[in-house]
Amino acid sequence: MFDWFKPKKSLPIEPPIEKKVENFQSPRAVLDRFTAITGIHFNQKESVTATKLIYFCRNHSLYSFEELSYAIETNKGILEALINMLTVNETYFFRESRQIFFCAERALRSGKPIRVLCAPGSTGEEPYSIAMALLDKGILPHRIEIVSLDINSDVISLAQEGMYNGRSLHKTAPHLQEKYFQKVGGMFNIADGVKRLVHFHTVNIFEDSLFALGRFDVIFSRNMLIYFDEATVIRAVERLSRLAQNRETLFFFGHADFVKTPPMLCEHYEDGVKFYTLS
Repeated sequence: MFDWFKPKKSLPIEPPIEKKVENFQSPRAVLDRFTAITGIHFNQKESVTATKLIYFCRNHSLYSFEELSYAIETNKGILEALINMLTVNETYFFRESRQIFFCAERALRSGKPIRVLCAPGSTGEEPYSIAMALLDKGILPHRIEIVSLDINSDVISLAQEGMYNGRSLHKTAPHLQEKYFQKVGGMFNIADGVKRLVHFHTVNIFEDSLFALGRFDVIFSRNMLIYFDEATVIRAVERLSRLAQNRETLFFFGHADFVKTPPMLCEHYEDGVKFYTLS
């Protein structure tokens, strides 16, 4: 009956939560690890990239570049998110279109089915441009297969959706816009018949999953090699060359992708277009 006189038991005192302190010094270790995984280097953009990395760390509750470096080694989700943030590139339909139309003309003359690789394919403008150019030459859909790969899973999702703004079409001929796009509000949706010709894959070209894609009659790899150092360019081209169907496979690169032709390729000019075959 006198229980209410008993002193109440005091609750245990919890230790104060230690507030973590941010420590963002040089991002070099993170960038070196990222380069080792992807081949992409940031030697000319380190200060800008460091700012992006700090923003990324804060969004993922990481308090130092050391924590981020550990996370990309042990957490595939963090690595994928970082890749997606650092590899977004602007593109548009029929960029460097002379190479695309040259490819379509060659395919028409050969009369054979054509299998094309785009590495990288980004948000889909390049592989869809190739598909439209082939169709516009009268090549039947069942004779066309295009494989588009990218290291960035976000851009692949956008490519599969196939919805683009007007700026993406500023180099697209009016008859192709009318034939292969449907306007939806202020956006343009690419036709299902074009979409069906392109298969998208999230692939790092330095992983052996690349070789599961098979072999190709034409390989486009434009504006990817500019992010690699000279040794990595050679390594990347050697891996792409292993995807060639035969010695007649055509390779198309961006104008600034390399200065000196890699030893496994032979350079050609025809109708004002530069292309390569296996040496």
